[in-house]
Amino acid sequence: MTTNCATPCSPLSTCGLSTGYGDHEVLTDISLSIKRGSFFIIAGPNGTGKTTLLKCLAGLARPRKGEVSMDDTPLSRLSRRELARRIAFLPQSVESAFTLTVREVVLMGRAPHLGMLGFHKEEDLALAEEAMAFTDVLHLADRSVDALSGGEKQRVFISRAVCQQPEFILLDEPTSALDLAHQVRIMDLMERLKHERGTGVVMVSHDLNLAAMYADALCLIHRGAVAALGTPAEVLEKNRLETVYGCRLFVEESRVAGTLRITPVPARVAASTA
Repeated sequence: MTTNCATPCSPLSTCGLSTGYGDHEVLTDISLSIKRGSFFIIAGPNGTGKTTLLKCLAGLARPRKGEVSMDDTPLSRLSRRELARRIAFLPQSVESAFTLTVREVVLMGRAPHLGMLGFHKEEDLALAEEAMAFTDVLHLADRSVDALSGGEKQRVFISRAVCQQPEFILLDEPTSALDLAHQVRIMDLMERLKHERGTGVVMVSHDLNLAAMYADALCLIHRGAVAALGTPAEVLEKNRLETVYGCRLFVEESRVAGTLRITPVPARVAASTA
């Protein structure tokens, strides 16, 4: 699932990746490999480089050292069009002309596949319908995006990414502004995407409990470096998490979900059990 450095022809991989802004080093010596059809989650405290890593994986930020590759080809050698055909990136906040209808927004996902004249073919329209059905927004197709709820908008933008037909979809905290029901709905949708379409899903998330339930592989980032990399059961170790997050935690197995559950310990409780 993961290695210390990318093996030849790893689908999406980094080897010795380091980058930053100005004199500030954000990421240091990041090496990982991500399979198609897997759910890979990046977690860690605020300001530790998670979004920067995601942007490097999407080809939107360039490393100072090392490289990001797809099928053993550095992303820097791929054209923007080829990159957009293979990787879809959904930032935490999406700027869009919300006066557009849902169908128009979803059809934007076909842009990397259009001919020189930029006209949509019947196949593009059919793929947009299919993507909207897959994300359960087909009934909203003719509605303006600005009239939708937060959860509906998120599914519309995911539908646009699905319509792009990428090999990997990269998402930056897609559940952070959603209630519990919509969080699970988005995570279930990502799980369907990997199972039914073989798409690799790479997600930045602050929610360790969601990561424990859904991730095939979990990368814990701390101070710009990999603190742990493996399955959720391997990564979500109590002492490690308390060191990384700087707080007391309960880590226990959920009897219902059969996965680890992480609960912050309030200061009053921590003081009484010290």
